[in-house]
Amino acid sequence: MIVVEIRDLNVVYGRNPGVTVERLTLTSGRVNCVVGPNGAGKSSLLKAVAGLLTYRGEVSIRINDVEVEKNELHRYVSYVSDIQPSSIKVSVREALLYARYPCSPGFFYSDRDFKYVEETSRLLGISHLMEKSLSELSSGELQRVLIAIGIVKNPALLLLDEPDIHLDLYNKTRLIKVIRGLAGEKLVFLSTHDPSVASTLCDRLILLNNGRMQGDFGIEELNQALGLFEEVFKTRLALVEVEGRRMLIPVYSVST
Repeated sequence: MIVVEIRDLNVVYGRNPGVTVERLTLTSGRVNCVVGPNGAGKSSLLKAVAGLLTYRGEVSIRINDVEVEKNELHRYVSYVSDIQPSSIKVSVREALLYARYPCSPGFFYSDRDFKYVEETSRLLGISHLMEKSLSELSSGELQRVLIAIGIVKNPALLLLDEPDIHLDLYNKTRLIKVIRGLAGEKLVFLSTHDPSVASTLCDRLILLNNGRMQGDFGIEELNQALGLFEEVFKTRLALVEVEGRRMLIPVYSVST
């Protein structure tokens, strides 16, 4: 069991508030999601959990009741976000191998490292890109590689900051299957600004707006939460059921 405990978290950028969370507990075994409009504080929350920015309060990560020390976060946590690859000349294969370094037992790559690289490349459908430079990839290809870089380390805690960005429909569907498969043994915590993606992919939706939590809902509670989601996103939403799963779909008006 992997557990993240957040208590009295406060992230501030100069005089500008980033995100405030009084109490939040995340557990492995399901896909956890923070969802909200642009500027809600989603990335700040994920970065605080990853230990990538300064904050006040407490964030603890426990694996089987053993707390992870701050100087060991790089071994157990992967944070995936968007990057600009124009100056990055390494190949996809090299990038995946570099990502294995924190959990590699020595100074040289082992057979296990190469095995993880090959398995992860097949999982994300990027085997044909392995010898390409990151700077040669399309936005969608690069996004799949970045997700693979986060997964290849085999982290206990996988933090994905808007992982669906740049992906076409086929690769979004593939990503959903991959993330759901990983959630069985890892703690997966992702962010998105799209209620459709959140309700399609995630089991738990933490609604964030203006740096503060507005609600915390299981997928089965969306009916009661519909009005609040519409208020936060300032958009009419429809709650539909597809193959036994409830999803939030935006209703776009085409009238003038």
